Amino acid sequence: MAQFDVRVASIEDAERIAEIHVACWYETYRSLLPDHFLDQMTVADRADMWRGVFAAFDARAFGQCAVLELDGEAVGFAGYCAQRDEALKAQGFGGEITAVYVRRANQGQGAGRLLMRWCAESLVAAGVQGAALWALRENAPARGFYERLGGEICGEAEETRDGAVLTSVAYGWADVSVLAIQ
Repeated sequence: MAQFDVRVASIEDAERIAEIHVACWYETYRSLLPDHFLDQMTVADRADMWRGVFAAFDARAFGQCAVLELDGEAVGFAGYCAQRDEALKAQGFGGEITAVYVRRANQGQGAGRLLMRWCAESLVAAGVQGAALWALRENAPARGFYERLGGEICGEAEETRDGAVLTSVAYGWADVSVLAIQ
């Protein structure tokens, strides 16, 4: 099994994270979303978005992102923050895992579990008991991964972005500490 390293990311990692983000969307969603939706994604736009995310983390003082590296090369990332969805918050999911992305070539090697563990340990350390995340309904591999980790469906949402209708399913862990031992 590959030896991955996880480290806390900073605003200086915005470009690297953006590169992974765009590549993962192309690898994963090309057959699930309209081409025009993906073709307009750029690393520059995503890097700006990620710089904004880091600034929001600093302003709220809760939330972080991690970079997953293999031999010094960034191949994935994950992040968490306080739950942003009121319905999920009302169900007791005080934390939100906002992103878990691993390049396709590095999937199936424990990388996703390592990132989920990092998020869980960070949330537990912050005093958060329950957490949830969102996955595109059509993304069967991701959904299967979250189900194997014990995630239970706790919500569904639909939004229209750039003419594409995206339906997402929320997976929750009432006790996120179970992910810390995965």
